[in-house]
Amino acid sequence: MIVLNVEWWKSAIFYQIYPRSYADSSNNGIGDLQGIMGKLPYIKDLGINAIWISPFFKSPKQDFSYDISDYYKIDPEYGTMSDFEDLIEKAHSLDIKVILDLVLNHTSDQHKWFQESRNNINNPKRNWYVWREGRGRNRRSPPNNWKSILGDSAWKWDEITEQFYLHQFLPFQPDLNWRNPEVQEEMFNIFKYWLNKGADGYRLDIIHTLFEDKDFRDNPRSLRLFPSDESNSSFFQSRIHTQFLPETAEICKRMRIIADSYSPPKVLMGEATGNASIYRSLLGEDNDGIHLIFHFKLNNVKFSATTIKQTIEEMEHLLPPPAWPCLAFSNHDIKRMISRLGNHQYKARLMSLLLLTVRATPIIYYGEEIGLKQVKINNKYIQDPIASMKFFGLPFGKFFARDGCRTPMRWDSSVNAGFSSDTAVSWLPIGPEIDFLNVKSQEKDPNSMLSFFKELIRIRKANVAFTLGELKILPTNNKKSFCFQRVHNQNILKVFMNFSAKTLELEKDKENFEIIFSSIDLKELFREESKRNSLKPYEGIILKKIINAYSSSRSK
Repeated sequence: MIVLNVEWWKSAIFYQIYPRSYADSSNNGIGDLQGIMGKLPYIKDLGINAIWISPFFKSPKQDFSYDISDYYKIDPEYGTMSDFEDLIEKAHSLDIKVILDLVLNHTSDQHKWFQESRNNINNPKRNWYVWREGRGRNRRSPPNNWKSILGDSAWKWDEITEQFYLHQFLPFQPDLNWRNPEVQEEMFNIFKYWLNKGADGYRLDIIHTLFEDKDFRDNPRSLRLFPSDESNSSFFQSRIHTQFLPETAEICKRMRIIADSYSPPKVLMGEATGNASIYRSLLGEDNDGIHLIFHFKLNNVKFSATTIKQTIEEMEHLLPPPAWPCLAFSNHDIKRMISRLGNHQYKARLMSLLLLTVRATPIIYYGEEIGLKQVKINNKYIQDPIASMKFFGLPFGKFFARDGCRTPMRWDSSVNAGFSSDTAVSWLPIGPEIDFLNVKSQEKDPNSMLSFFKELIRIRKANVAFTLGELKILPTNNKKSFCFQRVHNQNILKVFMNFSAKTLELEKDKENFEIIFSSIDLKELFREESKRNSLKPYEGIILKKIINAYSSSRSK
């Protein structure tokens, strides 16, 4: 259960659902809200406290509902308002909170606001978006040098009114003008609407891009080509005039006031690029901004004890208590973690052990709990609009398509893996290895990836140190292992992790600890070797301090 007397989101385990791929109740090959509702008992049994559902608002779905055409309506492909209300009610009855995915930076170009805005330059909605005159003799050169996420110009020429509109992301996603008070008022109305409907908070999409420089100054040049976790520069441009402006931090504070006015408070989780030294402003100097921002750096560092240790040390330094890190090793935009690790199950287990034991709010991406791998999608089945985009004028988009991490969840070994009926055509291919990479098969195996997650989650919940405890990195006798300690009063645990392909000897602990969890052999807990002082290749273990001779940490 969620630990009491602390902000609920600090002790909760979140689970991201990409609704199009989770469960199809209508057998049309597309997941929906009723499908999610039907799987809530499974989610509860897994030990999840909150689900984050990617957007299901009305949309032309050019970017699968990250291009919203009506914030107040649910897209018919996903269900109805009644379905949403039933989902909220059932989730809450199971003590599962529901987090929605809200896109505040831009809308679809099919949204009625934008349709009105582009109708003529005197339309009342004109200033709801960012329009500018072009440069050059014919006024058809972009207003400045700002680039989109894909590296092309962030400005698109509109033939109707012969001006450019800003799109920091895809061309069919025009940026809203957050400097317009009317836009702010309406977006805050939307913000409150779904909270009043029972949503327990938001994941705020690309929250760092709400405001742009009011004078539209050129971004300075940079030597960095691709975005990274160290900088908000990319495509040879430092985005100082289009990201992390002070006005965005003020909006975050206003959202926090609203979120905290509910009982219990709603949670706000932000997506932003760069490391904590960059995004810290959105959390607020006094921790009065949004509650959480995804810390993505661990997704891109080398799989080694040294780099993992350095990254955790940096995270602890940049986000000391009461600030709180948020970690997700897979999501709908990046290659699945297990496949980034060469589809090595024990490496994936090791990283999942880290996810659920460090000081952070963990987010599990659907399918991660069964070791679902990245699926290679044939070009003819690719759905992601990025696949058709060009980088530097070259057709490289298909190499960045995100479909492979969005394939349907696998519930059993049937033709469509239980995601949809056997006769339905799934919106994306299911992929290979259905026989064992599914829930039903793994529920029967006490040493499966699913069993691993269930037991690890059980241990996390049974030990308050993993949610409230201080984190202290401990020295080890080699560079291939990483160890840290979590302490809350008399609840003392140590986590040892072996990042090598060799067995590692551990220094004998002078205190009385015993193994309560092994990432490799879940049945080991009941064997005499639970006091061993070695780590198997790519193994992680949890040790718990025995307070007295009559306490058995393995039983709780």
